[in-house]
Amino acid sequence: MSHTENDLRELLTGRAGGQEGSSARLDTIIRRGRRIRRTRRALTAGAAALAVSAVAVAGVQVRPGAPPVAQQPVDSAQVEPTGPEIPEKYEVRLGAERFDLPLLHAERFETTGARSVTFVPTSTSTGYKVLCDDPRAWVTLTLALKSDEPGGASGRCGTSFGGHHDERSAPDDWLKRPQSLQVWVFPADAPVRKVAEEVTGCPPVRKGTECDESAQLRALGNPEVRERLLAEMGERPGRWAVAVYDRPAASGS
Repeated sequence: MSHTENDLRELLTGRAGGQEGSSARLDTIIRRGRRIRRTRRALTAGAAALAVSAVAVAGVQVRPGAPPVAQQPVDSAQVEPTGPEIPEKYEVRLGAERFDLPLLHAERFETTGARSVTFVPTSTSTGYKVLCDDPRAWVTLTLALKSDEPGGASGRCGTSFGGHHDERSAPDDWLKRPQSLQVWVFPADAPVRKVAEEVTGCPPVRKGTECDESAQLRALGNPEVRERLLAEMGERPGRWAVAVYDRPAASGS
């Protein structure tokens, strides 16, 4: 049962009767009661604030009119890898000369097909690699050469596939403008032999052989073979990357 302050005053006054000093003691009791009530209200408000803070730290979202919902931890098994690892350096071996080129530019792709990768070279010593999740993927890469004619190579992606320019093979304008690599990547099960036989007849590279893999790789250098494969295969899921390496730009350039 609760009482108001007036009820309490009347009750204590009645019991005190005419005793001397009773009024002073009554005022002291009432003031003490007021202090107790204020202290209780302050403690109650502080406890509520601490409870809200604890909910926030625990990662629980509090919304008006809705029960709190705890955040779900990230399942590391659901995080997809980003694709093939791109090395930070390209090892160059030219006879007795050996050096490493640092990474200049890289691009990643999620589907097979044809891509153009543009970069700004910093020297005439430029390396490049194609890296694939599937080491059996077919790759063709072309770029400008000294004669301004396109050059390049074809092969299986393996752990890496690429080459290296030097001052003897780089075009005269290599450092005067952005350069590009043209890259085609086809799935390992692409019908390279069938298309090669339809377009070029797929002549053997060596006597006594048929349209083996060497002949198919040579056929991929034919633009019509690549275009026919692109039309037949379209883009398929398959992660791969192109990395370009170069010497740091000369000071003052």
